[in-house]
Amino acid sequence: MTADPDLWRALGTLDRRTRAALVLTVLDGYTQDEVAEAFGVPRGTVASWLARGRERIRPLLEVRDR
Repeated sequence: MTADPDLWRALGTLDRRTRAALVLTVLDGYTQDEVAEAFGVPRGTVASWLARGRERIRPLLEVRDR
């Protein structure tokens, strides 16, 4: 998949479950329910992974004024 290398670097800082949940929902279009079923966890767990993952990578992807 072609994407910004900074995005892949930021995703690489996440644990693999969080990274997979973000990739599956944001890039591949799966629903949180589908990801929850695939991982065998409650939907709320996936929602937590996504929220924490976005929170962690947001500062890494912000454009900084130079």
